[in-house]
Amino acid sequence: MSTNQRIDLVAPCGIDCGTCELYLCKDNGKLLEYLLSKGIPRDKLPCAGCRTNQGNCPVIGSPCATYACVVGKEVEFCFQCNEFPCPKLNPSADRAGVLPHNMKVFNLCTIQRKGVEGFVEISTEIKGRYYKGTMEIGKGPRIVE
Repeated sequence: MSTNQRIDLVAPCGIDCGTCELYLCKDNGKLLEYLLSKGIPRDKLPCAGCRTNQGNCPVIGSPCATYACVVGKEVEFCFQCNEFPCPKLNPSADRAGVLPHNMKVFNLCTIQRKGVEGFVEISTEIKGRYYKGTMEIGKGPRIVE
């Protein structure tokens, strides 16, 4: 995959579609079968990513309001908007253990600081800290080996 193709997999909200199971199932038959068993329609898999799908993520069932907002404001990422961070990016405890929505602001700040290419290089590590890390007060999430 070219660098530009990989960069295009980073959604305007900061979610890295390139590390999403809905995208990764293209190369993993067991993952594909698992996602199908969870009710995700076969014609929606594998997902090509938010930008390619113009904000039509297979798991939300309707066009993404955040994607529409970014397109309407003619910016590439939410952090480029003068209203950043807005309520669409507000973290929520609801399903935080299984959905990456709480990662958005951190991801966007990382993209702003390191650029999208720099973010892509470490996005798997960021996702690993989120899902597999344990919080150490004053130190942040640590992955326990």
